[in-house]
Amino acid sequence: MEYGSANLLMLEYVGFMRMIHLWFHGAHHLTRGSSFSGDHVNLYGVIYLAVQQQIDGAIEKAIGLFGDECGDPMNVTKKALEIMSEYPSPAELPSPAIAAVGLQIEKDFLQFSKRIYDEMKSSGDLTLGLDDFVMATANAHETNVYLLQQRTRDEMSR
Repeated sequence: MEYGSANLLMLEYVGFMRMIHLWFHGAHHLTRGSSFSGDHVNLYGVIYLAVQQQIDGAIEKAIGLFGDECGDPMNVTKKALEIMSEYPSPAELPSPAIAAVGLQIEKDFLQFSKRIYDEMKSSGDLTLGLDDFVMATANAHETNVYLLQQRTRDEMSR
């Protein structure tokens, strides 16, 4: 199966979203300590559930625009694992570090979102709907950055 650059970008986009879902779902289960309740439900729980919904739309859009390989669970999972291997597991981290790594993941996703947007726009592969989807998804992840920055603020200033 041959992939074009737009297919590969969308596969990476979907894989990155799947990785975020898996990582934050793990953080949801593995957080501990005095901030457990807030982190478990109101931070990581909110993030992984929202991303779960975003992934569905991203995969449907990717398949509709660029082909079935963008929705193949083997391809998506391989890409998610490849990206996830760049970050420590929440199982290896104390609670403040989980939030700090989560913040970095969200910032990296926003940078990647800008890259995919710019590359697809310049190649002519950015449809109006994909434009809207990437923008709306980036908006939600900017909110995650805010929440995670607030969570890490005290630990980062020490």
